[in-house]
Amino acid sequence: MNNLLNKFDSIEVNNNTRISVADQEFCEDQEKQYKEFIEFADDYIVYLNYNPLINKFFDSRNLIVEMNRTRDYKKDQFISNIVNHFREQYRVTLKEEPIQKKYGIEITHNVIIDEIIEQLGGFNFSDKAAQEIKERLKSKLSGYRTNYIEIKKNKVVLKSFFYIDDWDKKFGGEPRVSYNYREEFHHLLLAISHFEQGTTRNTYSGIYYIINGEKGDKVFKDHCLMCIKAEGMKLFKNGKVEITFLNPEYAQQFAKEYCGYIGGVN
Repeated sequence: MNNLLNKFDSIEVNNNTRISVADQEFCEDQEKQYKEFIEFADDYIVYLNYNPLINKFFDSRNLIVEMNRTRDYKKDQFISNIVNHFREQYRVTLKEEPIQKKYGIEITHNVIIDEIIEQLGGFNFSDKAAQEIKERLKSKLSGYRTNYIEIKKNKVVLKSFFYIDDWDKKFGGEPRVSYNYREEFHHLLLAISHFEQGTTRNTYSGIYYIINGEKGDKVFKDHCLMCIKAEGMKLFKNGKVEITFLNPEYAQQFAKEYCGYIGGVN
């Protein structure tokens, strides 16, 4: 029995099983460089304490104050570097400020990872990213009345999804999507990308730039998505967006999982 307990005591629980080898190497390198600076700063402060220079020309105590400020700044930078790495790598929402306020210069990369995992709320990075992609589009559509989102056989129709730029309408120019709806189209195309390929990156950047940078017939037409589940997307001048899927089942799945649709099929 004692041997069994000793085996459990010898097990070290760490973050290596929760992050990739590449992530672990990045974090360890960041900590190594951070600790090198802290060691240098500590030696510097000790030296100034034992070798002060205070006269009418100079007060070395100011250097100690400045170095302590620099240590705090570098601690925050160390935390930001790791949080930003996971934020950009996995496209998830993470906040560094609470971690920066909670810990002092003794913080380690393992502690930062613990706090990051806590922010995931029980999800892994992939599932958290998927959840956020779905929730962002749902939040953009949440202000719509139920009948603004429709399923027509194999098509998902989003009515009044965007507006035409008033400036172009006023002076008789070719219609274009209002600048204010760039974020909506980013989240929509990202949702389609994830639904189609499971990716957290927008694979339709070309279509995105056409929609937001071109006018007239280049925008208000069928945009071929050329994928297995989603076949195309069409924009109408009345602000409607129509997404065509391979079959009605895919249309229902996308509308419910990504748009928050709770109605039936027309």
